[in-house]
Amino acid sequence: MYKSTLDRLSRRGFLKGSALGAAALATGAGLASCASGTAAHTSAAASSAESSAPAEAAVPAASAGGTPSFFTTPDPVDESAITETIEREVIVIGSGVSGLCMGTRLAELGVPFKLFTAGSMHVQRGGSFHGIDTTTQADYGIEYDVKDIGKRMKMELACGSYFIDQAKWSKWWQNNSEAMNWLIDKAQSHGLKVVLEQGYNDEDNLWEFVPASHNFVMTDESQLQENGGIFSTTTDFGAFMGATLVNDMYQHEIEQVEPIDWRTKAEYLEKGEDGSVHSVIAQKLDEEGNGTGEYVRYTGTKGIVMATGDFSGDPEMMEHYCKWVYDNGMLAGWDINYDTTFQFGGLMPGDGQKMGLWVGAAWQKAPNACLIDLLDGPYHKEIGNVDTLNLNCRGERFMNEDVVCSYSAVNIFNQPDKSVYYVWPEEYGDKYEEWNQFGATIPSPDDGVQYPAYCTFTSEQIKQTWKDNVESGIYVTGGSVQEVLEQLEGIDVEAALETVERYNGYCDDGYDPEYLKAASVLDKIESPSGVYYGYKITVNPDQLLGATGGLRTNANMQVCDENDEPIEGLYNIGVMVGDTYANTYNFCICGHNLSMNCTTFPYLLAQDFADMA
Repeated sequence: MYKSTLDRLSRRGFLKGSALGAAALATGAGLASCASGTAAHTSAAASSAESSAPAEAAVPAASAGGTPSFFTTPDPVDESAITETIEREVIVIGSGVSGLCMGTRLAELGVPFKLFTAGSMHVQRGGSFHGIDTTTQADYGIEYDVKDIGKRMKMELACGSYFIDQAKWSKWWQNNSEAMNWLIDKAQSHGLKVVLEQGYNDEDNLWEFVPASHNFVMTDESQLQENGGIFSTTTDFGAFMGATLVNDMYQHEIEQVEPIDWRTKAEYLEKGEDGSVHSVIAQKLDEEGNGTGEYVRYTGTKGIVMATGDFSGDPEMMEHYCKWVYDNGMLAGWDINYDTTFQFGGLMPGDGQKMGLWVGAAWQKAPNACLIDLLDGPYHKEIGNVDTLNLNCRGERFMNEDVVCSYSAVNIFNQPDKSVYYVWPEEYGDKYEEWNQFGATIPSPDDGVQYPAYCTFTSEQIKQTWKDNVESGIYVTGGSVQEVLEQLEGIDVEAALETVERYNGYCDDGYDPEYLKAASVLDKIESPSGVYYGYKITVNPDQLLGATGGLRTNANMQVCDENDEPIEGLYNIGVMVGDTYANTYNFCICGHNLSMNCTTFPYLLAQDFADMA
């Protein structure tokens, strides 16, 4: 039976649920190089959120210099254990956005398919779908087409050191409008309202972007009945988790045609004598997620499509392919749960990546990019860093603070204790009329309403949140900069005071000789009211959303071998597609993964299957 699955959570709830916190990381060797006795007071508030993760972050040691275990091909199961064979033209593995998009489009095109998944429900994260020249943008009066993104794409490629496969990006922007308008039309036909997140305003015009991230919300609870009870959420949470509503819609359409096989875990792929992949062996799971010993052979006469998600939940794979993230203590050590929707510190175990390696697929050429952000503290623009003064434990300023959140997080990795310390005056809250948090949208042109309104704060509202954070032990406050710094554990107070004085001089001059930050975001750390705030964040699993890529993949979503030759019959889509990103996943083109790997590419691949003889 169809079911809807959104848990009504806030991002702060996610953070509290997945944090190890600075205290848990304080035993790391990096702390030894910084001041530990300069703070007169210690505050739990000055560190990261409290931990609800396992006390000993159970991340096992990986290969200890040997061959990683995930390279070992498993033995096939006995044929007697395979109790059923299911044959369709296309087999889809996975119930995330990409797999469900694929199934929905196949159903629409009349291609016989079967979708199965290890979970008991659909899973999804986020809600931003980047659109180019869409009907929604036209409704909002926003002009933006493929001719407008050339400069942005050069920037995107540069951010990935040109390891990125340009053919995929080219295919995306040429076909994005068609795929996104398909999704928009479908969503609206189900009663969803399509809204636009705010663009990014960069002081140096490097990452400037018009509103292009599309999200999906419910605006009227009565629509729950009008749509047959399909959707489980309403306006207040819709824009942050719009992918949930999209997947609700996809699942509903799929199951009108072909029931999804839940709790069925793909174990390994089978190749024919001609070298093509023709089937996948999967094991039935019980309600606790344990294998039952009962297996199913799924055969795809046209193809097997893997949409199994990322590999950040496998510590051994992370140590091998994302060692810098592994070594920095970013994994929370969670047990694998295929029903996980939004979790920081590790997600899926790389099932599809492993199965591909076992049949001869090559790993991607680019360094795997992890999804890392640092959206916390007094930041004011959607995906931006806290652009007031950022300090490290030595009391030093270490970067141009006006940067995208993913890049500020990486900067903090490189600090002696992997921490950032903020100090700011209460009057800083008056600098901006609107303080836009991640997911903030622009008012709808038809009713002037901002969906959801809670992502944007007025000056008074943001200052109240600072006070609330002091009350809850997250921030500290004091009547002087020194009083605040003395409550931030681990910082060299005297050095920090000198840095603040020097920085205030730059603000007076309107010129930053150290890091060349734009004059418009040089704000003095000076409070006429005598109220200051402080906050310390230590890098921890709260900053890791997942790992991108894996198997070498061409622009047609075919999985390839070491010679870049397609392995016939094997495809992958979604975040596991290799060579789409490199180094660090950034948010400069907001919503590109959900739009590209999870919407446009599945949409096009479904058509390819429909066109096959």
